[in-house]
Amino acid sequence: MKARFLTGAALVAAFFFGPCAAAEEAAEEAPVAVRKPAVISVTTENDFFGGGTDRNYSNGLRIERVSAADDVFPVLDWVANRLPWLDVERTDLRQGFGISHAIFTPENIHTPDPDPRDRPYAAWLALSGTVIASDADTQDTLQVNLGIVGPSAGGEFVQNNWHKLIGVEQAEGWDHQLKDEPGLEIIAQRLQMFDGPGLPLGLKTDFGGHLGVALGNVRTYANMGLTARIGWDLDSGFGPPRIRPALAGAGDFIPGTREDPWGGYAFVGIDGRAVARDMFLDGNLWRDSARVTDRRDFTGDLQAGLAVHYRNVQVAFTFVHRTEQFKYQDGPQRFGALSLSIAR
Repeated sequence: MKARFLTGAALVAAFFFGPCAAAEEAAEEAPVAVRKPAVISVTTENDFFGGGTDRNYSNGLRIERVSAADDVFPVLDWVANRLPWLDVERTDLRQGFGISHAIFTPENIHTPDPDPRDRPYAAWLALSGTVIASDADTQDTLQVNLGIVGPSAGGEFVQNNWHKLIGVEQAEGWDHQLKDEPGLEIIAQRLQMFDGPGLPLGLKTDFGGHLGVALGNVRTYANMGLTARIGWDLDSGFGPPRIRPALAGAGDFIPGTREDPWGGYAFVGIDGRAVARDMFLDGNLWRDSARVTDRRDFTGDLQAGLAVHYRNVQVAFTFVHRTEQFKYQDGPQRFGALSLSIAR
């Protein structure tokens, strides 16, 4: 009788608890799905961070939303499935929509008659659509910017009202800015990263290179460069958002988890550009306007920065040293880029 009771108890226990134990074991072995949500980012770039010079590339602002992984229009998914260099089985496909505004001014903004050898006043207001294809170590980006350059872009309104608000003397030469002209810019870039050696304290490193091209009446150039990073959770993204031309990721990042909420890294990089056209130096394409006659055909950026995220919030700062873009420019330009990104 006792033997039968023990046998029955064992069978009952196996019936009720066996499946639970098997499920727990399977759950431990199954990979945890990585959350790759949509990201909204705000990026501001200003030469205030480079010494407050208020010249050349004076200010930029961009607001963008990048979709969650594989949450894209059906037509984009259809196209991606037919591109031979994309393996959609291992590629996250995203789409982004944004609006950006940029202001360019000469060296001396306190004279109503700017130096004809200096860059002209200009503003650029654009809507953009971006397609991003990423896997573990490669990111392909295609961005189309469509907007307006000239008085309708509101550069004078933005700069002088901001100066009035903070009690700074207003710019006097906006009457000489570029004329109204529709602007088109198509930018494509591939970024390839490689794992570097691991370091104490769980630090990781990686490095990589990028190739890109831009076509349009706003800018036409080819670029290439290198990036290196050190920190924790480098798999969270390819880099913080920026306003192009730039060494940049595409505005997406993977947030931290409840168990591991923190992540961050420091980075340095260089980017060189062979420039065929830059409207902000060459002037209007279809209309007569102010322009420089001695634009540099080759220019480049040196950058360094830090990106830190806690759960679904990422903050990043990038310091940029940009080489002279025309002969009479008074030295290189330095500016900073500050971004706030929220994953949701």
